[in-house]
Amino acid sequence: MKKMLVACSLFVAFATTAFAQPADKKAVQEVVERFLLHLGDHEFDKVAADLAPKALVIVVRQRDREWSNSFQTGDEWIAALKKNPNPTTFREPITNVAVTIDSDHLAYLRADFEIMRDGKAQSHGVDQFTLVREGGAWQIAVGAYTSLPSR
Repeated sequence: MKKMLVACSLFVAFATTAFAQPADKKAVQEVVERFLLHLGDHEFDKVAADLAPKALVIVVRQRDREWSNSFQTGDEWIAALKKNPNPTTFREPITNVAVTIDSDHLAYLRADFEIMRDGKAQSHGVDQFTLVREGGAWQIAVGAYTSLPSR
């Protein structure tokens, strides 16, 4: 019985350090939400700073019942955003958030979203972010999302 208690105690001690704590998951979500605010406010230098070097952006979009995929590096994506002469401010609140953290250096966030402009829904979909810890801070390595017309 004593050996069983020692074994259980060791398992609990190691498991607590191996699994991400709620604060870590909250930190990952805060990075993503801050990124979405920077994006919605067209603060492209801040958007660029939120991305890891050589980040990727993948968009799976449905328009007129047709699906298309686009793949860009973070630099290409930001350059395209900066070319928009008339950007419209938007908000992208996320819900049903699920965060997984592996080895305290790799994180994945999946969430539903709805793009809101002037209080009206424009589109919706699913955001999927892969983050890496660089220099002690979380950065977005891959941002991928589905984009569907508003409901």
